[in-house]
Amino acid sequence: MPRKKPSILTIEEPKTSVDVVVRDSNLPSSDGKAHQYGSIVHRKATVRSILAEMEEYHQTFVSKETLFYIAEELSRRMMDKFKRGYSIELLEFGTLYPTIKGTVSQTDTPSKIKKQFDVGFSPSDEARAALQNLTVRNVRRPSVQHCIFCVVNMFKPEEKNQLQAGCMAKITGKAIKLGGEKSGLYAVAVDKSWSGKLPERENWIEMKHVTQNKPSALDFYVENLESGFYVFIVETSLSASGKELKNSVVIHSGMVQIN
Repeated sequence: MPRKKPSILTIEEPKTSVDVVVRDSNLPSSDGKAHQYGSIVHRKATVRSILAEMEEYHQTFVSKETLFYIAEELSRRMMDKFKRGYSIELLEFGTLYPTIKGTVSQTDTPSKIKKQFDVGFSPSDEARAALQNLTVRNVRRPSVQHCIFCVVNMFKPEEKNQLQAGCMAKITGKAIKLGGEKSGLYAVAVDKSWSGKLPERENWIEMKHVTQNKPSALDFYVENLESGFYVFIVETSLSASGKELKNSVVIHSGMVQIN
């Protein structure tokens, strides 16, 4: 009777669980629907922390300072090559290379094309394979950064979402300060059965006289609005911490009645 071949023992690398955060996209979509995108919550490893780890577990025969000097010198020489238009192979992680962002035309001037220079990265097969070690632990939404609580007549604050044409009004909320490259306070007419989708931007009416502009409150005059139902829109390019964003954030109130 033939003997069974002994099984080959393999050590399976333990999986690492990560959290995924799902956010609403601020970019306009062709179908008019709200889209979302996800990001992986990750920690950051630095050269210093990795070298300290190697030293702690006695995995190096030279000092941490010597290793860091070598790493800095390697980084300097790689950056020098990159400045001269070389692509840089980052060990087994992939290749860093100069690229052009967006489209260009043969008629574009060299100075115009230069403004579109960007950094590209092509991950290696090994780096992509390393992601197979990750598993999703939790899928969650972040805490709301920007939101509107309510809209009130400053002289009748007890009547929420009830305004009069020409009155002084206040919007309260979170991270609603106007600022950055693209921002503004608007109102747009809706019908009583409004479903929550904002009308096209060309229908927005700008509230031009904002007398107070704070992260928690906007004071403004209700101008050029007739009686009816409206939604107030805040567009800002500032984050909750006050830093300028690459893309503006658009948030809106609930339905407000103007008499």
